[in-house]
Amino acid sequence: MKCYPWLINTYKEIIKQHQNKKAHHTILIKTTKGLGVLQLIKNISQWILCDNKNEIKYCNTCHNCKLIISKNHPDFYYYKDNNNKIITINYIRMIREKIFQYPKQGKNKIILLSNIEKLTESAINSLLKILEEPPKNTWFFLVDYNNLKIYSTLHSRCLIYTLFPPREKHSLHWLKNKNLKNKIFNVISLRINQGSPILAKEFINNGLWEERKKLCIYFLNSIKKKNLIKIFPILSINNTILKIDWICLLLFDSIQIHFNQKKKLTNFDEFQIIQFFSRNYNYFTLKKSITTWIKCRYRLLNISGINNELLILEQLLRWENILKFTN
Repeated sequence: MKCYPWLINTYKEIIKQHQNKKAHHTILIKTTKGLGVLQLIKNISQWILCDNKNEIKYCNTCHNCKLIISKNHPDFYYYKDNNNKIITINYIRMIREKIFQYPKQGKNKIILLSNIEKLTESAINSLLKILEEPPKNTWFFLVDYNNLKIYSTLHSRCLIYTLFPPREKHSLHWLKNKNLKNKIFNVISLRINQGSPILAKEFINNGLWEERKKLCIYFLNSIKKKNLIKIFPILSINNTILKIDWICLLLFDSIQIHFNQKKKLTNFDEFQIIQFFSRNYNYFTLKKSITTWIKCRYRLLNISGINNELLILEQLLRWENILKFTN
């Protein structure tokens, strides 16, 4: 059974509820991406559907387990969040039609909605009607990655779990056991990825560490020459959103210096850049800089058909003006 160490207790707790016949029909998990929550839910689902359970373990060999492993179980309905598509009422109606039929295997049915922010208002209302009187032996798992507070009625129909990233020392131990033994790399990668050990591992192994270092070299050169356009070529190709995040984190570190919070720095390997901003700009200028980058990021993600290169160039020129690089 693959279960991340920081999720084992949650797994055991939910399984125990089922063993004691006290399981809630709908579990809502509020968390952040990169903690392995979908794997947790799939593990719990496999245990529920397994024909040969051994206490908290599933067998991996029965027909139901094999169907789950092959991602072909007819009673496991998982809405995959592809291409930011919304979850419409038509999908909920399809789910409703399926779950009120007899299970095709065994006696249990499971529905997983991996990001409830994608639910349209009509889809939520339809889902609420199902959750009000769900069919027997039907288990819902909902995931909220954005700490949504607008679905109070939906919350009232669920058992809510809030899962946080593990403590930094525990994450560092996990990364070290994954043969990632450079502590500086590991600490910085964790902090850049909001404490997610899984994303930190990917950050190091998939070349993002080197990409960030390259951006920082260009960035330092451009601010020394007071010409931010120099970072345009590297910023406008590949992982633009991530690179904007990295710039914002560097600026936030500069604000941390103003409040003597050196121990909490994310990019402590790039102290020269951080020090430049903290020495030359006050809190309000740094905050304004971050705000403009966040607005740029939002527009890149949410305005279809926008000219990305033109928007980035416009942002760099605006930022030069904020930093008074221009005459």
